[in-house]
Amino acid sequence: MIRVGLRDLPPFHFAAMRMTLACLLMAPLAWSGNARRPSRSEAGWIAWSGLLQIGFAYALIFTASQWIPSGLSAILYCTFPIWVGVFAHFLLPDEPLTSRTIGALALGLAGVLLVQGPETFAALKSRDAGPLFLGGLLVLASAVLGAYANVLNKQKFAAVSPFQNVWAQTLVGAAFLWSLAIFRERSAPLNWNASSIFALVYLALFCTAMTFAGLFWLIPRVPVAVVGTIPLGETLVAVGLGAIVLGEKLSARVLIGGFLILAAVLGVARQSRGTPSP
Repeated sequence: MIRVGLRDLPPFHFAAMRMTLACLLMAPLAWSGNARRPSRSEAGWIAWSGLLQIGFAYALIFTASQWIPSGLSAILYCTFPIWVGVFAHFLLPDEPLTSRTIGALALGLAGVLLVQGPETFAALKSRDAGPLFLGGLLVLASAVLGAYANVLNKQKFAAVSPFQNVWAQTLVGAAFLWSLAIFRERSAPLNWNASSIFALVYLALFCTAMTFAGLFWLIPRVPVAVVGTIPLGETLVAVGLGAIVLGEKLSARVLIGGFLILAAVLGVARQSRGTPSP
């Protein structure tokens, strides 16, 4: 969906408008009711996390999406659970990185490579290596920043309302992205049409506001290793939706890859349930 919007909108404007719309959508939920307001310390860490997870990470992803196939982006971003495990190992004493978790994550990455790999490698043969290499580095950097920010969410402000968390992080991230848009894309054209508007609304509502609210609600309740498997599951869901909605055929390779991804997610979840609670 990002690539759909990028056909008509410059990347930083597109990302900034997506986060601004998500921030506006979350505002009524964030400041209604009797939820506890974040402390000064929590507010500072939320701002820092939003700058990393929303500002820098999405600037990198939206820039890279101009140069690399979506399949390659999915494969590279699926290193996310590895970085989550590494950061959690050092920042969360109760969630060490075990050999069983590493094995399950490696199984999931193998499944992603099996599902996305052949088409992606075929597309790479017809593209310039320079932009592909740079775009790949940007996606990897985005995965690292997102993983670090997710571990910070659990370490520093697990008690904060997920709605307030999403609102504040998207506010900070949107401000950073708007600064990039103003200084880097001052004369870039904005071509509004049905597809660009749909992409913007869809990403803001379903892939930012609702997704991050659910994620921030989930992080305090489960080990972050389980949260780290979400990109693996997203690959499986995307393939399944393609078969159901678009009638795409599922080859034996895709089915085997999907089985490996599912086995990895279940393996991490099972290992995490076996970890003693603090």
